[in-house]
Amino acid sequence: MTAKLQALILAAGKGTRMKSELPKVVHPILGKPMVTYVIEAVKAVGCDKITLVTGYKSELVNAAIAGENVLSVEQPQQLGTGHAVQCFAKQSGDTPENLLVVCGDTPLISVATLREMIELHTSKKPAITMMTLAMENPGNYGRILRENGKVCAIREARDCSPAELAIKEVNLAVYLFDGRFLMNNIFALTSNNQQGEYYLTDLVEMAVAQNLPVISCLEKDESSTLGINSRQHLAQVSTILQQQILEKLMNAGVTITSPQNTFIGPDVEIASDTTIHPGTMISGKCKIGRDCTIGPNCRITNAIIGDSCKLEACIIDRGKLKDNSIIEPFSFIEG
Repeated sequence: MTAKLQALILAAGKGTRMKSELPKVVHPILGKPMVTYVIEAVKAVGCDKITLVTGYKSELVNAAIAGENVLSVEQPQQLGTGHAVQCFAKQSGDTPENLLVVCGDTPLISVATLREMIELHTSKKPAITMMTLAMENPGNYGRILRENGKVCAIREARDCSPAELAIKEVNLAVYLFDGRFLMNNIFALTSNNQQGEYYLTDLVEMAVAQNLPVISCLEKDESSTLGINSRQHLAQVSTILQQQILEKLMNAGVTITSPQNTFIGPDVEIASDTTIHPGTMISGKCKIGRDCTIGPNCRITNAIIGDSCKLEACIIDRGKLKDNSIIEPFSFIEG
């Protein structure tokens, strides 16, 4: 029996504009490889089988996701998104009931919108459900072409006519396919375009030609669609994710006296009535209790801190502190 909802994460590219020997999806954001945020998102919406398409330095990508319970298939040559899915189809050995396809360089992808997309796909049962966004400045995004209000094609920006470039609705490269339709058509893709690549987007026109429905789910938050192609994008997304983490903690009762001078990682838990002072960095899988005073200028990694502890200008690395511990400045505690 195949999984009802599988996910395929496209993560084969080098990321030339990153100016790095590391594969793009391995670059860390707040201490975690960017692709792990995407893995967590598809797990959160109920994907019970997840496959990563790797390519450039695939061994580094596979090492980065070790322990995530994720499969991988290799795309030896990067010949486009359609070719990536062809590699999956050749190597997977089964036909998924539904396949969610996302990109590994979009760590801000919205779980809420993915859920909405899945609900829409489940109720309408189209060949393809795709995520779109209305952008004031669409730039190089692929445009959504419609006839009588219905999606009829996606046109890559480089292949658009001037009239098509004026379209504001864009493709976000997030698709939910009926598995049977996908497997019956994925190898019919051709590379007859300016890039000489196999575009996954061509499946939309193929579905329309077969009188099969294609529907869209509108994303409302443009920031959730940000992909990473440069170090500047990496910094931009890191800033957004950090702000989300700090706001979540403050909403849960944690005082952060200087958010702009505080670093807290995504896997950190902090109980209410604890105060975090400036210059503090808390990363890894940390758990901090209630009514603590942390900082200024503490660095805490993979540690467990009890309730009512006071720490100032110290380093805690994998340590475990009992309740009511007081750590003097310039202390170093290693677990």
